[in-house]
Amino acid sequence: MHTIHLLSDLLINQIAAGEVVQRPASVVKELLDNAIDAGSKNIKIIIKDAGKQLIQVIDDGIGMDEIDARMCFEKHATSKIVHTDDLSKIQTMGFRGEAMASIAAVAQVEMETRLHESTTGVFIAIEGSKIKKQEAIATSPGTKISVKNLFYNVPARRNFLKSNPVEFKHILEEVQHAALARTEIGWRLYHNDIEIYNLSPEKLSHRMVHLFGESYKKQLIPCKETTNIVVIQGYIGKPEQAKKTRGEQFLFVNQRFVKSPFLNYAIKQAYDRLLATDSFPFYAIYLTIDPQFIDINVHPTKTEIKFQDEKALYAILQAAIKKSLATHHVVDSLDFEQDTNFSLLCFSNPIQVGSASTHSTKERNYTQFKVDGSTTSLTSPKDWQSLFPDHKTNTEVSSLSQNIGTVHYEEGVGKSIQLYTSYIIIQVQSGALLIDQQAAHERVLYDKFIDHFQNKNGASQQLLMPEYLSLNSVDYMVLLDNKAILRSLGFIIDPFGESTIIIHGCPAELKHHSPKQLLEEVIEQFKWNNNKQKLEISECFIRALAKKASIPHGIKLSGIEIDALLAQLFSSTNTMYTPDGRKICTKLSKDNLVSLLK
Repeated sequence: MHTIHLLSDLLINQIAAGEVVQRPASVVKELLDNAIDAGSKNIKIIIKDAGKQLIQVIDDGIGMDEIDARMCFEKHATSKIVHTDDLSKIQTMGFRGEAMASIAAVAQVEMETRLHESTTGVFIAIEGSKIKKQEAIATSPGTKISVKNLFYNVPARRNFLKSNPVEFKHILEEVQHAALARTEIGWRLYHNDIEIYNLSPEKLSHRMVHLFGESYKKQLIPCKETTNIVVIQGYIGKPEQAKKTRGEQFLFVNQRFVKSPFLNYAIKQAYDRLLATDSFPFYAIYLTIDPQFIDINVHPTKTEIKFQDEKALYAILQAAIKKSLATHHVVDSLDFEQDTNFSLLCFSNPIQVGSASTHSTKERNYTQFKVDGSTTSLTSPKDWQSLFPDHKTNTEVSSLSQNIGTVHYEEGVGKSIQLYTSYIIIQVQSGALLIDQQAAHERVLYDKFIDHFQNKNGASQQLLMPEYLSLNSVDYMVLLDNKAILRSLGFIIDPFGESTIIIHGCPAELKHHSPKQLLEEVIEQFKWNNNKQKLEISECFIRALAKKASIPHGIKLSGIEIDALLAQLFSSTNTMYTPDGRKICTKLSKDNLVSLLK
């Protein structure tokens, strides 16, 4: 009995779809590639239910006749290449001939298409790789493809799709990639009948501002270099505008968005010593290379690429970025006429040892604990207790003998002191506790926000004057889709025009923070948590808010502020670790301290 047999066309296409069609954004990417290759001047994308219900792409490209319209759904059918040699000189976005067959295998697809010179077009309906209907129709020149009920016949794949906000975020990213790659094309994007983008053909700098917001006008630095290996063009962001999460790093090769960790690392290294730890600068860099020196036939998604001389490209790209940073005075350019042997010894403003100015930035009092702007005025317990209605005094906490993991906070504590404006050390009967003040405050805020979220009782401080925050489309959708979570924490926000929100209130505990800056930082931390730890959305926001609003290292606290912080920390359910597992305090036993002196 023979056990080896040929697979059916449907099964073959569904297997291929596993690589090509991973989520709704994959369908959007493939349809946009085809629309671009068709020479379209305007492309319209309509999305419903984050692509799960409908993905529709309408273009004004060359269109197809009846035969091509039917052939495009066959596996390995393409108009982009004919011979083996064509693989070494690919100029089009698509070429593998897998996308349409794969999409038709896992969705209900309808296509209307017409050549510009024809009087009628053709309509085709296909489900599970089977043609259900084909007829001549009256339609506009170009092509309209509607992909409905994605994965309707592969329920396991559909169940693995993420929430609508997450899936639509991926779709937005694909549209951004295409819109940045082809600024000569007009783009319109709708989601659930709401217009997200309406972009006219324009130059690159204008396209970036329209995609990411007006704030990008001030941070774009042009980058341009021409060599016999590669032509480099594009824009990079100023170091001070770098963010803690990736997502705004765009690298294009021959107008195709690609992922190249090697070249991305080259760009980041060009910012050497200009970026904070774990920060990522904005950039949109376009490389133009002879197609015969690259290989894009690496993966079905066509976002990976191989270069013939990757090391030379690395060096050229890094040098071009450094040159742009120096040219625009982001870093000091070299002055070859300067006598460095002597100039480095001179100071126009010598530092005065012991002057008050040298300590002013490090000895700011943390505004979370202020009443009238000065901590020195907080001499009465009545003053500072009003800041913490849920406080417990040191005596009360001591009498409860709170359990701090394996550490007990006992009676007979000594006076607490601050070390290096970052740590707190306090004497207990069995030794001493060393506490990270930022981690401690993060735990305190996290517990408060968890309580607010669970009980829907987050107090909000109304702003005297509402503030407006302009965001890129992805961050805008993140905030609006999670408006209810933010409201439970104390943020009151509403949409205000395109990619702008209006802030009416912020959490009462954080009234001394800038609401705009705090929300921007929370979004970045939220995306980091979501990417790295895969937490629930509410948990991501609560952790992000606690981390960004906590006391940073380097802030000097008064004795009363320290006591208030410790009182709240020791009333927490977990005083040993922050929400993400970092250690808050460690016990130094009396024996260990004595042994250090022997």
